[in-house]
Amino acid sequence: MSIREGRPASGVTAATLREMNIRTVWSVIEGGHPISRAEIARLTGISKPTVSVLLEELLATGLVTQSPDTARDPAHGAVFFGPKPDGVHALALDLGAHMLRGVLAGPGAVIAARQDVDVNGMDAPLMVAAAARLAEELIAAAGVDAATVRHAVAGVPGVVDRHTGRVWQALNIPALNGFAIAKELQTAVGVPFTVENDIDLAALGENTHGTGAAAESFAFLSVGTGVGAGLVLHGHLHRGHSGAAGELDTAFDAEAFVANDPCAAAIVEYATPYAAELTTNAAPLTTELIFDQARAGHPRATEIVDEVARRISAYIGVLAAVADVELVILGGGIGLNGDLLLERVSLRLQERLPYPPRLEVSALGDSAVLTGAAAVAAAVAVEQVIRERTG
Repeated sequence: MSIREGRPASGVTAATLREMNIRTVWSVIEGGHPISRAEIARLTGISKPTVSVLLEELLATGLVTQSPDTARDPAHGAVFFGPKPDGVHALALDLGAHMLRGVLAGPGAVIAARQDVDVNGMDAPLMVAAAARLAEELIAAAGVDAATVRHAVAGVPGVVDRHTGRVWQALNIPALNGFAIAKELQTAVGVPFTVENDIDLAALGENTHGTGAAAESFAFLSVGTGVGAGLVLHGHLHRGHSGAAGELDTAFDAEAFVANDPCAAAIVEYATPYAAELTTNAAPLTTELIFDQARAGHPRATEIVDEVARRISAYIGVLAAVADVELVILGGGIGLNGDLLLERVSLRLQERLPYPPRLEVSALGDSAVLTGAAAVAAAVAVEQVIRERTG
C-alpha cells in the first residue's frame, strides 16, 4: 500500500509522514533496483518533486546510490537508484551444538562474507568469544568499515526470554540454559544484538527467500541434532505467548517422547542393536551412514528410515492438527533427506489426517537460519539509519 503525501491524517505529524515516505521509497528501491525517479513515483503514488526530496534524504544517509543505466536507457543515460552496497551492514549468526555459522550482510540481506567455525564442546563464554572473533573475521573478509555494522541477530536453540535475553530449554546446548546470551554477545561484539530461536529464524528465511515464500501459512520442521518447528501463519511468524511455539517435544509424555523422537541421537540409539549389520571396518554408526545404506538398498537401513518417517509424521500430525498449515518444510541434517523421507512421511500423513499438509524439503539447506537472521538484521540496520536521519 502506498503512502501518499499531502495533508497528514489526524494524529500524524509532518515529520512522521516524511519518515513513512522515506521508508516507502526505500522499500521500492530495495525491492526493484535499479529504478528511476519516475518509476518510484508511479509505484508509490508520491509526486515526482517529493520523490526527489526523499531521494536526496536517502542519498545523504548512505543507503542509496545513483548512476546512469545505459543498458535500460542507452539514448539518454537516465539516472537510476539502488541500494549502496557498502552503506550499511548487519551480522547474522547461527549458534549450533557443533558449528557457529556467520554471515555479514548488506542491504536486502545480500551476503558480503560467510564463515563457519567449530564450537563443539565449548561452554557459553567460549562460544561468545568465538562469535566475537568470527565477527571480526567476517568484517575483514568483506573489507568493510566496521562502523557500518549496525545490528546483529543470532539464532540459538531453545526458548529466548524476550525481556531478559536469557535462553531456556536449550536441550542441544545445555551450557546456554539460563545464560544472558543477548547481553554477552552485544558486549563482546560491540553492536546491538537481537537473539531469536534458531528454528523461528529458519522459518523466516524460508518465508522470505525459500520454499515457504508462496505459502500463506506453513511450518518449518527441523530434524537433526534436535527437533523444533517454526510457524508462519498468514505471513507472520508466530512465536506464541511465551516464545515457545513449535517446541513440539512438550506435546509428548516421557514414554511417548522416547518412542517418537526423530532426532539424530534417538535414531542412532534405535539402530544400535543392528550396528553390526550396518557398519563395516568398525565405522561409527551415524544417521548419515544409515541414510547412505538405505540409498544403497540395505534392508535394515531401509527399515530404520521407515521408522524415522513414522516418527516425523507423529510430530507433524500434532502440529497439523492444531495449526492446519498448508505446507510443512523439512530441514535439519535428517529432514533434508527428502529423497528417502518425503514420500514415506506423506503416505503416513494421508492415512492419519483428513487434511494432510503438503511436504517439501528446505531449499535453503543449512543456510535457513542464517538467511532468516540476515533478513531481520539487515532490516533493523536500515531502520536505525533512517531513524537517525529523520529523528
